[in-house]
Amino acid sequence: MKTAGRISISRTLVQKLGIVVEPLITVRVGALMVKSRLQIHDTGRGNYMLSPELIQALHIKKSKGLKVRYQPEEKTLHLGPTIGIMATYIPGSSREEVDPRSLQAELIYLSIVSKSFPGQVYIFTPSGINWATNTCRGYVYHQFSATRGRWESALYPIPDVVYDRIHSRSAEARNSVKYAKIRLMQMPYLHYFNPHYLNKWNVHQIMTTNPLLNDYLPETRELTHDNLEEMLRKHRTLFLKPSNGSLGKGIIKVTSNRGQFNYVIYRGKRLRGQAHSAAELMNKTKKFRDDRHYIVQQGLELVKYRGATFDLRIIYQKNGRGEWQISKKFCRIAPRGSSISNLSSGGRVEKSLKVLQHIFKKSDVIDSKHEQIRLLCKMVASTLENDNNSTFGELGMDIGIERNGRLYLIEVNSKPRKTTETVFSPAIVRNTFKRPLAYASYLAGFNIK
Repeated sequence: MKTAGRISISRTLVQKLGIVVEPLITVRVGALMVKSRLQIHDTGRGNYMLSPELIQALHIKKSKGLKVRYQPEEKTLHLGPTIGIMATYIPGSSREEVDPRSLQAELIYLSIVSKSFPGQVYIFTPSGINWATNTCRGYVYHQFSATRGRWESALYPIPDVVYDRIHSRSAEARNSVKYAKIRLMQMPYLHYFNPHYLNKWNVHQIMTTNPLLNDYLPETRELTHDNLEEMLRKHRTLFLKPSNGSLGKGIIKVTSNRGQFNYVIYRGKRLRGQAHSAAELMNKTKKFRDDRHYIVQQGLELVKYRGATFDLRIIYQKNGRGEWQISKKFCRIAPRGSSISNLSSGGRVEKSLKVLQHIFKKSDVIDSKHEQIRLLCKMVASTLENDNNSTFGELGMDIGIERNGRLYLIEVNSKPRKTTETVFSPAIVRNTFKRPLAYASYLAGFNIK
């Protein structure tokens, strides 16, 4: 371990942190560690100062904003947090004509919001990691006006915490991404959350391990000829879904009508067809399914809002204390004549309170439904994490409401997209972006209020 510069700490802070005073002390920022000369001063109540040599050796870009904690078992001063947001590319610089639902808008907003946090937050890609030096090429967005800004890069330590924002399943499957993920997860001191997309069939199997969730799960099976045949006998409506699908792409809706099965394939535009048996239905949709693993799921008799199908989307996140909470709850209203409410398929957003008031009318019934939703989200998150052996900081949950008021868990998404354009207040939008950063700070060992 190399020696560089000095760190000067107030006597008050030394006593508060319980620092063992020796001529040299180990200082860590992210994955970088150096020995530094320790000086004690009697001015200031709880401050510290770093020499330029130490700042340079640790690749610190925000020395006045770093919090400090002491790890007595290693006699190490940890400055941080250093948070890396992993993406597969750095979007263009201009904010003009940026789709507010795009990854570009999300990363720009994340970078802007992060400036209010202590510590260092940067965006990085797998190709920007230098494993030999434990450093990373990181990007921070500097905004000049409401529509102008640019990404600026610098060399940072490999972070304390990685917040995975890989934007698609295909990107996640790249060898470079998988290699970087494995190596990062093996690093000492590093925490990694939201590590992968979820598989619908795997999630369903995990949920069934919790008896308390059984009443919230629509009947779901792997798509085979025999399973499809049996499900067609039991349910008037079915949905065939790709296990690794997102954004409502690849869904096939099947409706039984007097021995005839009408189906609609959702792929940009709707493709319609008919079949007279499970075998014919499997055969006619085979080319579209393209050998992907599918599930077949019971279609629900969902209550409608002003004649339109809808579901509840919950953005469920951990906060700066590591506790789950609902950050955003809204309804996704499907276009007229469609059963798919995904925003990418033409759905629109409406405030959940407005929709629930329209359906249930009475305030005590609405309050009871909100509490039931909260408890369902908590059970789903804890069941998923306990079984998955992975750390998640946020989940997107889609919940359907049947005509009798019964709730159903339709889907769980580990990488919910967060738009900067919304019917909600700016404060709610901002909080959905801030909470994963607060949770990352918590994982790094720092309390961020």
